[in-house]
Amino acid sequence: MFPLWGLGGLLVSCNNDDNNSQNPIDLLPPMTTTGENTIGCLVNGEPFTDSGLMNNFYQFVNGEYFLAINMQRGFSNDFEDASISIRRIEVHEGETYILNNNSIQNDFTGGSAGYVFSNSIESGEFETNQNYFGSITFTRFDTQNQIMSGTFEFQAEEITTGEIINITNGRFDLTFTN
Repeated sequence: MFPLWGLGGLLVSCNNDDNNSQNPIDLLPPMTTTGENTIGCLVNGEPFTDSGLMNNFYQFVNGEYFLAINMQRGFSNDFEDASISIRRIEVHEGETYILNNNSIQNDFTGGSAGYVFSNSIESGEFETNQNYFGSITFTRFDTQNQIMSGTFEFQAEEITTGEIINITNGRFDLTFTN
């Protein structure tokens, strides 16, 4: 027969950490609109956040607008990269833009999105198109302070295999250059 103090010690040492899985959305940066230079999304349900190597811009060149949002994690042969671009369309705060173009079609008017990954086992290049597409919404688009914030999501097709990837719960709060 166990003494009661032994049973109490046994109960205290038990925990349920194994059942304490964190919601992947909670691992994304918070939604802010102050130019915090954060961006993240879920890639097929797995969190993806930028490693700090952003190159975002909104430019008016030769009478046309060009916007690019880029995020990257990793380097060299082990990386993930996602990008969103809007070409030949002026961007406005509060507006939603469809992401359904890609570089393969050589249609550079409108929105497009892509995701590329590479590791020691496999690699893939996914692009939006007329069948697999998404959207981006700008909750803040401030050209004076060069801050853009909002949400995005898209599906994209692998250019060789036809595999589909789902990018969901995307959020960004970025500074950009002109």
